[in-house]
Amino acid sequence: LHDLQDWRGFATRPKQEELCEAMEYLATQHMEPEAKATHIKELQQEWRDLGGSSDQSLWQRFKKASDIAYEPCHEYFAAKSELKHVNIDKRQAICDQLADFVDNADWQNADWKAVERIHRVARQEWREAWPVDFKAIRPLQKRFDHLLKQVEAPLNEERQKNEASKQAIVERAQALIEHEPLSEAMEQAKALQKEWQGIGITRHREDRKLWQDFRAACDAIFARRDAQRAEQAAEDTVALDTLKQAIEDSRQQREAAQDDLATLRQLQQALRSAPAPRRIPAPVSDELATEKSALDQAIQQLERGQQVADWEARLHAGNSQPGDGSNLPDPLPSPREIAIRLEIATGLPSPEEDQELRMKQQVERLAAGLTGGNGSAGSAEDEINRLIDCWCAQSIEPSDAESLMPRLRNALANWQG
Repeated sequence: LHDLQDWRGFATRPKQEELCEAMEYLATQHMEPEAKATHIKELQQEWRDLGGSSDQSLWQRFKKASDIAYEPCHEYFAAKSELKHVNIDKRQAICDQLADFVDNADWQNADWKAVERIHRVARQEWREAWPVDFKAIRPLQKRFDHLLKQVEAPLNEERQKNEASKQAIVERAQALIEHEPLSEAMEQAKALQKEWQGIGITRHREDRKLWQDFRAACDAIFARRDAQRAEQAAEDTVALDTLKQAIEDSRQQREAAQDDLATLRQLQQALRSAPAPRRIPAPVSDELATEKSALDQAIQQLERGQQVADWEARLHAGNSQPGDGSNLPDPLPSPREIAIRLEIATGLPSPEEDQELRMKQQVERLAAGLTGGNGSAGSAEDEINRLIDCWCAQSIEPSDAESLMPRLRNALANWQG
C-alpha cells in the first residue's frame, strides 16, 4: 500500500504543480469577482479529483494561492450578502406601502391613472431591489404577488369598461361613414374624437387596435369631404370658365345692340343668372362688375331716353290731362316755378334773374322734407313727372312757353345724361 501511494503521488505531482501555478496566476489577475470565484472553484475541484497530496508543502502552496486569489471575492460576496439584506428590507417596505394603499383605496372614486402609476412603480422598484436571497424572499414574494393582484383586479375591470366605451365609439364612427348630410357626419366625428380623449385607462394592445379602427372610420368620413371638395373644385373651374365666356358674350352683344332695350335687358338677366363659382377671382369679379355696370348704364340711358321722349311729347301737346291729378299740389306752381324746380331736380343751374326764386324754392323743399311733406318725396324721376303734370294741367301763356320751354328741354336732356 505504501508503494502504491508513492507511485500515485509520483504520477499526480506534475498535475498538482500545474494547478498551483494556475492558482498563483489567477491570484494576480483583475477580473469580475463572480467569474474569478468560479475559476477558483474549478481549480479546487480539479485538486480534489486528483486525490489531494501527501506533500504538505505542495498543498500549502496551493492553499495560499487560493486564499490570495479569493480575497477580493470574499469582500465582494460579503458586500453582496449585505446588499441582499438591504434589498429584502426595501421589498418589505414596498409590500407595506402597497398594503396600506390597498386597505385605504376608494375604488368607486379612484384616480385610475394614479392607480396605474402606483402599480407600475411598485413592480419597477421591486425589480430594482436586487440581488436577493431567493429562499429567504419566497414568503415576501408571495405577499407582493397577492397585493399586486388586489390592485390589478379593479384596474382590469376599469380598463375593460373603458375599452367597451371606446368600442362603442368605434361603432358609432363606422355608422357615420355613409351618413348624410356629410357636414353633420363630420361634426359628430369631431365630437366622438373629444369623447374618445375623455375616456380613461385601457390596455395598451387593445387600445392600439381600437384606435386604428376609430382612425380608419374618421379617415373615411373626412375622405368623403376631400372627395366633395375635389368635385366642387372641378365644378368651380367649369363655372368660372362659363362665367368668363358669359361676360365676353355680353360685352360683344351689348356693343352690337346699344339701341335695343329688349336685348340689353335679356343680356342683363343672362349675366345675373349665369352660374358662378363659390369664389370668383378678383380680376374676373372686376370684369363682371364692369360689364353689369355697363349694361345698367346702357339700359338706364335708353329707358331715360324713352321717358324724356314721352315727357317732351306731352310738353309739345300742351295742356292735357296729367297722369294722376290727385298728386298735384294746390295751387299749382307757376310755369317759371316749374322750370326752376325742374332745373333743381335735374341738377341744372337756373338763370341769374331766377336765383332768388330758386333759393326760395330750395328752402321750401327743405322745409317740406323736414316736416314730412310731399315736396321732397320720391325720386328725381317722380319729381320730374309731377312737374310735367303740373305744366300740362294748366294753360301756359305763349310768351311763357316760348321762354321757358327751352329750359325745360335742357333740364330733361341733362337728366337723360
